[in-house]
Amino acid sequence: MRELAGIAGRYRRQKKAWSPHLQHTKEYITAHLHEADTNEPLLVLGAGLCLDLPLDALNAHPGGALLVDAVIPRRTSRLLRQYENIDLECADLTGFLETFTRAEDPFGLTPPDIAPIPLAGYGMAISCNVLSQLALPFAASPPLNDAETDLTSRIQKAHVRALMAMGCPALLITDYQRTERQGDHEHVFTSVDRDLLPGQPLETWQWHVAPNGEAGRDREISLSVGAWLLGK
Repeated sequence: MRELAGIAGRYRRQKKAWSPHLQHTKEYITAHLHEADTNEPLLVLGAGLCLDLPLDALNAHPGGALLVDAVIPRRTSRLLRQYENIDLECADLTGFLETFTRAEDPFGLTPPDIAPIPLAGYGMAISCNVLSQLALPFAASPPLNDAETDLTSRIQKAHVRALMAMGCPALLITDYQRTERQGDHEHVFTSVDRDLLPGQPLETWQWHVAPNGEAGRDREISLSVGAWLLGK
C-alpha cells in the first residue's frame, strides 16, 4: 500500500511526463480487445490505481471484466463503482506471499513454477505493467544478491508461463529495463530479463517515470516498456 501511495504522489507531480506511457498502454489494450471472446470476461492482472487501463473500453466488453491485484486501493474501489460491467478482486498474483512471509528462511523456498492465474473461463488476459513489480515484496529492485536475483527470475517466469498456458489470447505489457542518468553518468538495470519474455515485442516505448528533479538533483529515470500478444 505504501508503494501505491508513492505511485499516486509521483503521478500527481508528473502527469505530463507520464501521459504518453499511460495513453500508449490504454491504446494498445483497446486496439487488441477485438481478439477477445465476447462471451467471456476479460481478466486484467495488475489493476493498481487504474491509471493505465482503458476503463470505458473494458466496461464495454460484452462479457465484462475482472480486475485483479494484491492490493486494492480505496481510490480504485471508488473509481470502479461507476463501471457496472467491471468487477474487482484482491488476490496474490504470485501464489507465494503467505508462504514467504511465514517462513524462517524464505530464500530457501521455491515459488510456484506457474503463477496461480485461472487458465480458462476468460476471453482475454491482460497483464498490465505488473510483471516487474511482482517480486518487490520479496526482493529489492534491482536485486541485492544472487538469492534475490534467482527469486525475482522465478516469480517473473511463473507469471509469463501462466499467460502462455492460458486458453485465450493474452496481452503482456511490462517494463524490462531501467535507465538512470545523473549528469554525464548513465546506469542501465534489467527489470525483467529479456530471456524470460516471449520473443520480440510488437511495440516498445519509453516511460519517463522520474524526470529531472523528481528522484534527485540532475537525476532522471526512464523505463523501456514492451508489449506482447500471446496465444494468437
